[in-house]
Amino acid sequence: MRSALLVALVFVASVLPGAAVAQEVGPVQEEPDPTRLDVERLPPEAIELTRDLYSHGFYLETYVGTRTFVGGVGDLSKTGAFTHIGLGYELTSWLLLGLAAEGSIHATNAPSPPSPTVFEIIDFLAEVRLQINASARAALWLGGEFGVAFATGNVLRTYGLQDAQNVGIVYGGQAGFDWHLRNRHHSFGLVGGARVFPNLRGIDGSVAIGVHAGLYLRYVF
Repeated sequence: MRSALLVALVFVASVLPGAAVAQEVGPVQEEPDPTRLDVERLPPEAIELTRDLYSHGFYLETYVGTRTFVGGVGDLSKTGAFTHIGLGYELTSWLLLGLAAEGSIHATNAPSPPSPTVFEIIDFLAEVRLQINASARAALWLGGEFGVAFATGNVLRTYGLQDAQNVGIVYGGQAGFDWHLRNRHHSFGLVGGARVFPNLRGIDGSVAIGVHAGLYLRYVF
C-alpha cells in the first residue's frame, strides 16, 4: 500500500510541471504552409487585380445609339437610331483589329413631294484600334476605319442624290471609353465617332459627314 502511494505521488509530480509550462506558453500558432495555397488565411489584398486576369483574343461587341448627318444627305434627313455589330481580335494589350456591320434609319426632312418617308444607311467596315489601359478596369481607345456604305430605297434619288444607292467608300474614326466588369469576359463603354460618306454628298456638292454616339457591350472569348 505504501509503495503504491509513493508511485502515485511521483507520477503527479512529473505531470504538474508540464501542465504549468503549457499554460505559460499558450496556444500553439500554426505557421502558413509555403508548399500549398492556403486560401482561407490569405488577406484580401494578396491577389492584385490586373488586366492579365481578363480574357484576351477574339471579341464581339454591339453598339446602340444615334447617328446624324452634317451636310450632304443631312440637309434632307433627321437624326436616326444607330446599331453596330463588330468582331475583332486583340493582337496585344494596345493593338486591336476588327470588322463590323452597322446601320441607321432616318426619316426624311424635306418639302413634299414625295411624302415624308424613311431610308436606311448600311455600312461594312474594317478598323484598326489603339488602346491605352489607364488602370486594371478602365481603358481609352482610338480607331481608324475604312469600308463601304450605301442607302436603301430610291427616295434619295428623287431629291437629286443620284449616287446614294450606289456602293461607295466610307472612312473616318471613332473613340471610346471602356470599363471592364469583374467578370473576366465582359466590358461596356461609351463610343463616338465621325465618318465621311462621299456617295451621300448633297446636290450642291456638300460633303456628308455621319456623326454617331452610343453605348456598347463587349464580350471577350
